[in-house]
Amino acid sequence: MMFNFTACDVQVLDASAKVMTTFLSDKNFTRYHFLEASPNHMFTLLRFKAFGALSFLEYQTTDAEQINTFASTQDYCLHLVLAGQSQEQGITGRTLQTEECAFVAPGSRFVATDWPHCRKLIVTIPAEFLHQTAREFGYVMTENALALNANAQRFPMAGPLFNLLNDILQQDLTQLGERAKVYYSKLLSTAILSLFTQRPRQQTVSSVSLDRQVQRIHDYVLDHITTDITIEQLVSVCRISRKSLYNVLEREVGVTPTAYIRRLKLEHAHCELKNNTRIKNVTQVALKYGFTNLGRFSAQYREQIGELPSHTLRMGSQ
Repeated sequence: MMFNFTACDVQVLDASAKVMTTFLSDKNFTRYHFLEASPNHMFTLLRFKAFGALSFLEYQTTDAEQINTFASTQDYCLHLVLAGQSQEQGITGRTLQTEECAFVAPGSRFVATDWPHCRKLIVTIPAEFLHQTAREFGYVMTENALALNANAQRFPMAGPLFNLLNDILQQDLTQLGERAKVYYSKLLSTAILSLFTQRPRQQTVSSVSLDRQVQRIHDYVLDHITTDITIEQLVSVCRISRKSLYNVLEREVGVTPTAYIRRLKLEHAHCELKNNTRIKNVTQVALKYGFTNLGRFSAQYREQIGELPSHTLRMGSQ
């Protein structure tokens, strides 16, 4: 697999591990450290590009194995092997083969061994940017986090994701405005999410078109989805009166604030019952999202989802 990474900010040939590490540190490229394999060991290639909120790094090792340590604090990182292999030590023990990729969440730390002549492309996406984009495109989040598939995925060699990434790597930044960069960045982020998370459910209250005030309410509820959210908190978030809060939700969504909160909670409960194999009973999920009356929860769940929560759990465990 080859990308046409022609429009980079920096290209370095025959750099040492120390130079590579210092360069990435200066660029605030997460916490990526290359360990010296030997005093004479050099990398044959480094390319770097900042594009809006995203950053791109491509590098290639020589004929020696290279050990690197990685700590993601505030970024999600896509690791894509373009050639050779990379063995991760720790967390999952994944071995990424050519054309395979892994998506690493903030807070993850590992040590990886790149095989001789390994070539990698790494894309970093700030957590705040990715979470906001995920909400806009209707992805279900729990407690301001995305449930990622930890398995290595085959990167598509053709199609929208490949074309979009390749296009960004060729883009001359002087020819693009900030709005265009944000647009491209959001499209790429959602395309990557489609490889590693559940696709968004259609026709849900999470994916409808929202105005500015409702978007604030929407984001606040999702950020505090497992807590008890009061009307007063939403009034404070929107900086409007209680009456205006009721009016805007009635006008834009057709429900009261309490009903809107409940719908979002029920959507998340449905997603968890359907996809989380570790869930043992409905009560566990109901209580997590603040439904203390199991009978009322089941009735409200059935009215919105169209089936009983026990049925969703049973089908999801098969």
